[in-house]
Amino acid sequence: MSFNLEDTLESDWVAVRPNVFEEKERRKFVFIVAWNEVEGKFAITCHNRTAQRQRSADKAGGRSPARQQQRDSPAQSPARKAREEPEEGEEEECSWAGLFSFQDLRAVHQQLCSVSSELEPCLPTFPEEPSGVWSVLFGPSELSEAEVEDLGRQLRLYLGHALDTSGWKILSQVLFADSDDPEEYYQSLSELRHKGYEEGLQRARKRLQELLEKHKTTEVMVDLLDLYQLEDEAYSNVVEATTELYQYLLQPFRDMRELAMLRRQQIKISIENDYLGPRRIESLKKEDADWQKKAHMAVLSIQDLTVKYFEITARAQKAVFDRMRGDQKKFGKTAWAAAVERVEKLQYGVAKETLQLMRAKEICLEQKKHALKDQMQSLQGGTEAIAVLDELEADYYDHQLQLYEVQFEILKCEELLLTAQLESIKRQISEKTDEVVYYDTYESMEAMLATEDMAASIHIQRVELQKLQQKVRQLEAKRGRISAKKAYLRNKKEICIAKHSEKIQQRLHSDEGYRAAQLKQEKQEDEEERKSTWVSQERQKTLDRLRTFKQRHPGQVVLKSTRLRFSHERRRSTIRTTSSTDAPQSLSVSIQTQGLSDLGDTEVLQPIKTQKPETTTQLEDSSLPPNAITSELPLMTSLPTFTHEKLEPEISTLQPSSLPASPPPPPPPLPPPPPPPLPPSKQDTDTLEIRVIHVKKETEEKDGAKPVSGPLAQLFDSSQLLNARKTLKKTGALEGIQRRRVSSPMDEVLASLKRGSFHLKKVEQRALPPFPDEDESNNILAQIRKGVKLKKVQKEALRESFTLLPDTDPLTRSIHEALRRIKEASPESEDEEESLPCTDWEN
Repeated sequence: MSFNLEDTLESDWVAVRPNVFEEKERRKFVFIVAWNEVEGKFAITCHNRTAQRQRSADKAGGRSPARQQQRDSPAQSPARKAREEPEEGEEEECSWAGLFSFQDLRAVHQQLCSVSSELEPCLPTFPEEPSGVWSVLFGPSELSEAEVEDLGRQLRLYLGHALDTSGWKILSQVLFADSDDPEEYYQSLSELRHKGYEEGLQRARKRLQELLEKHKTTEVMVDLLDLYQLEDEAYSNVVEATTELYQYLLQPFRDMRELAMLRRQQIKISIENDYLGPRRIESLKKEDADWQKKAHMAVLSIQDLTVKYFEITARAQKAVFDRMRGDQKKFGKTAWAAAVERVEKLQYGVAKETLQLMRAKEICLEQKKHALKDQMQSLQGGTEAIAVLDELEADYYDHQLQLYEVQFEILKCEELLLTAQLESIKRQISEKTDEVVYYDTYESMEAMLATEDMAASIHIQRVELQKLQQKVRQLEAKRGRISAKKAYLRNKKEICIAKHSEKIQQRLHSDEGYRAAQLKQEKQEDEEERKSTWVSQERQKTLDRLRTFKQRHPGQVVLKSTRLRFSHERRRSTIRTTSSTDAPQSLSVSIQTQGLSDLGDTEVLQPIKTQKPETTTQLEDSSLPPNAITSELPLMTSLPTFTHEKLEPEISTLQPSSLPASPPPPPPPLPPPPPPPLPPSKQDTDTLEIRVIHVKKETEEKDGAKPVSGPLAQLFDSSQLLNARKTLKKTGALEGIQRRRVSSPMDEVLASLKRGSFHLKKVEQRALPPFPDEDESNNILAQIRKGVKLKKVQKEALRESFTLLPDTDPLTRSIHEALRRIKEASPESEDEEESLPCTDWEN
């Protein structure tokens, strides 16, 4: 029956639900019948004793405090409360009542008799009621009390028998129903049609199962071949019934998809061509998004139904193939040769149906993966955003592993298809090779081949064999490529599992680190709290001891005021200054030399300050530079003998007779001096003269012209200072020459860098002559000397590169990292898999 004809019949036909009055459980009902003299009618009351007992039991159980506490507990789920409320509401309706005249009871009896004819003789005989003018003039006939009781008893028996015959649903609807709901009884034709398709599919599957069970009792090959034909017909019926059912189920979703695409196209044309305002454009865009969502949902439903369809067909095909494999064990090779073609056909069909099923599953998993990726990219900031992202990523990895399994099954099914084709072709080749052909008798082979018919037939056979062999080679090559794809998928699956396990380990480590940091912070807080508690306790103990001391010794504690403390400190400072003025004064002279670069530096003479007395070591530290203590003293100890003898009279003249007799305490002992260097030879002096670094000398007259103020001018003479300075210059230069002679070149460079007198020598660039037989374009060094021309980068590329920078937002950074891991775990693209050399794959 076509869909159009069924749609036209929907307006004229009504479908009634089957078993609409069927009762799930038996209940006990009690009828009470009494005569109402005021109304002149029977009052019929019905009680549901089963429901009343349940209600009384619930009330008795509800009075117990444990039950009441459990019912009033706030931990009870709202879904359970909502589920219990309607049950309580249904239990409230346990009784029904109504007034019925004799005419009403006769009408009820007619309705019940249409359901069950057994009730026709059971209705009691009621007195006739006057109608028309007679009822107005004479009124209804009065019944005696005995007649009323007898009619009530008979009516009660009748209602009990009607309950047993027709059931409570029909009897309650006839007696006490106010209005009937048609949806409760009627069924839509679409639902009826759906149910009809399902029943047809169940009948076809049942028929196929019955034929499969007959294989156990079939022992003859001829009967088995007849049974195989019946099985093929039954399987085709199963496929046809399944196709009709799922075509009917797919039709609404296909219509929705087409309608959504048509509506989106109309919206696009309207936005592009019509002159619309911003609000109208915004509403159209919103409508377009809604239609897009509806189309996407329709596509997902179509894919799910497609998977279910192929599951049914593949299961039925596999059951037939497995049963035939079982039959093969009962027969020999010769007898089974008649069923080989059917085995190959079933093997090919099973592989094909399974392949289509796996491809449908692959499409569904790809859609789910894209949906998860879109959800990851559309995540907004929040407290649980990172947790949701981790959950989505775990779901993505699960889908990816399932996708690898499905793709592996797809390759296995393709390999089964190729194997079935190879077995079929090899069987054909063997049959053609082993085929026996009888020819007419000829005197020789050349005479037989001389005839045109014989040569043509032999040539045709050879061409057919060559074609079959070429097809075998092609199928073998395809199977090799499938093996390579399987290895590729296996590696990708291992990478995906490794990435997933690495992510889980990182999450565990981060959780452990967070837990350790939290424990450490809690420990520090406990320690600080313990310390603060201890400090407060000690302070309280100290205050208690002071309080007890004051109580035991009152009036013995004297506190000085601030004014008295200041005067006492002032008095102590004056005493200290007078003692320091009476002490002998000492002078410190330091002469600084900084190698060859500081030949013109002046001496620094610092007297001891009388305001703040200091020790001798402090005076020496303040008068010398930071490195003077360690660098100048070894320099003085390493001088030659003649320099020391020359400096001795000059230094002795610097000690005046007016210095105090008691000098300050000596400084700590110096480290032992290094051994004196060997005297330089003539050759070394020549080389040292070559290495002399020209240093710009500053004039010494400016330093000598500076007047020395204070007591230093009386103690030292300028001529003596100049002589000492010249001597130190000579000894410093000689010492530097000796040090350079015994040190390495690297020490020389470092020393010159410290002195600030290292100068680089400018070297002219020397161009290497090109080879005579080599082209300049092929010379790599020449190309490097020329340099590389840089390309001009466009602003769009720069903008894109800046947009790819890592974001400071942790959620965005986590999303980028998750997408990167997903890209590494997923296959690069389907094009790479198809880029393998498979030129004859589609042939």
